[in-house]
This record gives sequence, C-alpha cells and structure tokens, in this order.
Amino acid sequence: MITTTAGEIGELGAEAIRDVLDRATNGANIATFAEGAPPLAWADLADGGWDEIGIAEDEDGATLRDLVEVALAWGYSCVQLPLLPTILAKRHSAAARQADGPVTYALPSSLQPEDVSYVPFGQHEGIRVALGLGAGSDDLAAVPDGEADELALTMRGVVAPIRTTLSAVAAREVAVVLAAEAAGAARRLLDDAVAFAKEREQFGRPIGSFQAVKHHLANALIAVELAETAVIRASQEEDAAFRSAGFAVDRAVEAAEIAMQVHGGLGFTWEMGLHFYLRHMLMARELVTGLGANHA
Repeated sequence: MITTTAGEIGELGAEAIRDVLDRATNGANIATFAEGAPPLAWADLADGGWDEIGIAEDEDGATLRDLVEVALAWGYSCVQLPLLPTILAKRHSAAARQADGPVTYALPSSLQPEDVSYVPFGQHEGIRVALGLGAGSDDLAAVPDGEADELALTMRGVVAPIRTTLSAVAAREVAVVLAAEAAGAARRLLDDAVAFAKEREQFGRPIGSFQAVKHHLANALIAVELAETAVIRASQEEDAAFRSAGFAVDRAVEAAEIAMQVHGGLGFTWEMGLHFYLRHMLMARELVTGLGANHA
C-alpha cells in the first residue's frame, strides 16, 4: 500500500527547509545568485544538522518517503549546494558520516561513455567523493580544485577514472531523490508561470485570461502532479522505483518546457532564471536513466 503522507522527519524537515530557503533567498529566483555566492552557506546547513537527516531508518533516521518530501522542498529553490548528495552519502557510507564537509558520488550518465562518470557538485570547494554507497570501498576521494601554486607536474597516458559503487538500495534511493528534486523544481516553474500569466498583459488583458494559456498551464499542472505522485510511488515500491523515477523526471521536464513557453521569449533569458531549473532537470533525467540501466 502506498502512503501518501510522509513521516514526522519528512514533514518537519520539508517545512523547515522551505523556511530556511525562503529566508535565505527572500523569494528571488536562483538567477539572482548565479554569478555570486549561493544565498546560503554550507556551514549553515551543516550547523543545523541538515546533512545528517538521512541516517538510515533502522538508526532512527528518515525513510525514503521522508527524503522525497525534503527533496521536493529543496528542488523548489534549486540552490546550488550539495545537500541531497551529502544526505544520501551519509545514509549509505560510514566514511561519509565522518567527513566534516559535503560529500558527493560519481554516477554513470546515459550521455557519457561507460568509463566516464558525472560527479554532482564536483566543483564545490572541499567536497569529497564517496567510493562506495552500501557496496564496494567505504572510503572517500578528494576532488582536486584545479589550481596549484609552484608545482609542475607532467603526466602522459594517465587515466584515473572514478565511479562510486552503489548497492541496489543506494542506487534506487539516489534515483528517487533526483526525481523528487526535479519534481520540486517543476512545481516552482509552474508557480512562476501562473504568476507571470496573471501579471503579463497583451491586448489590454492578462495573458492568463486567454484560453490557450489556460490550457498550457492546466497541462503543466497535470504534469507536475503526475511527477509528484510518481516519486511517492517510487519511494515505496522497489520493483517500480526506476521506472517511476524516470516517469517523474520526464513529467517534470514537460512541465518546465510548458512554463518556459508561457513566459514567451522572456523565458529563455538569463535574468528569468528558468533555464537553471530546466538544465538541472535534464541532468537529473540522464542520471536516473544511467542508474536504471546499471541497477534495474
């Protein structure tokens, strides 16, 4: 049986995350912070214990359904901090739980060759990569920052691939949380599109009064609600997890594309910031597809 409501950790966690992000961003879209520091510092999240709320259920931590609720709230603001990867890494890796800073993982992508991995937030200062989540080596790798002083190093023919070994459970949970984050982002874009349609006028009337725009927004709402429902199902039905997560991300992308269309030409501008959410969703889709291909 599918439980539509999250547990106490999920409900309180999502509510608190929304409050933290609302105060940090003051409702501004993510483009406002794109060329500067994020609206929130990693230390603020760590000091609040947010990076540890995913500790496994049998250790009195969150269920996957709880994490879906938190990911929906986090995705709504699309803040570029590695909270969700760190939560999942600490859930499945003892070494990650001992780390002081953020932790991520190296995942296969359906867009990359088999020997190439994608590291979410790999550019974040001080981040470590978990080499195993519930499987393989329980160790961390440092990510070079690309800068070095007074050092000359020449290497030829050196290949140093890195990929996180994931257990079946960890792979499923990473895919579900990625999908939930995308669904949360889609909800934000829908809300922005509705607000825009109420304010933007053509021929002396708000564009939201036109039947064609209403139909677009209705279709976006259906897509968002399908995405949210699918990630809830994915969190509770193991056999359907990857399929439901993939469906959820597809619907999230569909809603995002409609939202951009409702904004017209402005939807493609840097200042509106819609593209940040859409690109994040597209990357999530490739990672969910890659995880499904390797672990389903």
